[in-house]
Amino acid sequence: MSRRQTLLIAASLLASGCAVRKPQTYRLAPEASSHILVPPGLATPEVTLGAFTVPMAKGSLCTSATDVVSLRGGKLRVSVTRDALLQQPAGWLRTWAAQMEDRKCIPAGTGLKFAAHILESVPLDPSAAYRLLHADGVVQGFVELGPENRLQTQAPIMKSGKLPEDNVIDIVSVTGADRALNVDIRESDEAVGVETSWYTLRPKAAGAGTTIVPLSSNRRVDDRTEAAAGPSRNYFQFAPEIGFYRLIYKADLSGKGAITEIVVGAPDRMELDRRTRRVLDDFDTCKVSDPSLCAVIPRHVGLNAVLAVTVNGQEVRVGIRGTVRGAIMHGGGPQRVEEVLPSLTVRKPYGGKLVDVEFDRSSGAILDMTLLGGESIVWK
Repeated sequence: MSRRQTLLIAASLLASGCAVRKPQTYRLAPEASSHILVPPGLATPEVTLGAFTVPMAKGSLCTSATDVVSLRGGKLRVSVTRDALLQQPAGWLRTWAAQMEDRKCIPAGTGLKFAAHILESVPLDPSAAYRLLHADGVVQGFVELGPENRLQTQAPIMKSGKLPEDNVIDIVSVTGADRALNVDIRESDEAVGVETSWYTLRPKAAGAGTTIVPLSSNRRVDDRTEAAAGPSRNYFQFAPEIGFYRLIYKADLSGKGAITEIVVGAPDRMELDRRTRRVLDDFDTCKVSDPSLCAVIPRHVGLNAVLAVTVNGQEVRVGIRGTVRGAIMHGGGPQRVEEVLPSLTVRKPYGGKLVDVEFDRSSGAILDMTLLGGESIVWK
């Protein structure tokens, strides 16, 4: 651990200073050319040091005074330096929190919650908070997956009743790159419809990470759509020890190339980093699905990762790096999104609960606020 990272989260509880009434809401405040989100309990956007305590894992090994966190009085007392936090590379916080979980500094399964505590302790630009949790912004070709995401598969329904893998399909052209691919295909006469299935990443009952489980399925043939008991094939049947995932895309843009979609799994974040590098360097690492390593999606099956938020009481799925504006549009809002500003309410998770975000209704800044997942958006 570098000295800079040690200073980033030091083992001390900051003094509270003068007694003032602390706000109980988030506030979106202007700062230079952007906006900064001030968490509840902090008086101004200028606060650069934050502090909180979290439960200690039983038998914690965090006993060194020079470590990132240390044990005092049965609680882990953590202080956060905002400027040092912002200097960390993309995805650093998610990996670092997983390391603390791995070292038994915090209880198993609480790594992401610990990372959220850190983000909730100091004022941050929401896009910076997203960057600290997602390494996919700097490494092309993969998407971080966590409990905030949903996965969608779309597979052809075949006239013969055989598995979709048996469908004959020609890829006419592929354009785009990384997370945005446009694919023109020509299916065989065997395809008579489409099966669409949704999956969620559910926190494990025991241990760290999540399990990918089906949420819903429907089958559309001609103009008729019917709900199904489940997907014809679950492509995400990983071994029980797997709990961390990334979706990797690869496309041959020469004109008629194949598309490869692979979900890489690992038992911890550090191993996920290693496996991601291996697969990106050599796609033959995952020639076929392996429950202990990866799920290879057949080339004729479409796979999309999205972010889940709530809009007017219903779950809405938006793009991975979605905004309030995008959520309103996906949730049936008006074409001119600014029309909802007078009655708009945005709530964001804080300490496991949803808390209101205060914002200037004469400005559209709230509409461009980056979402992390779990937000609630309502308008009349």
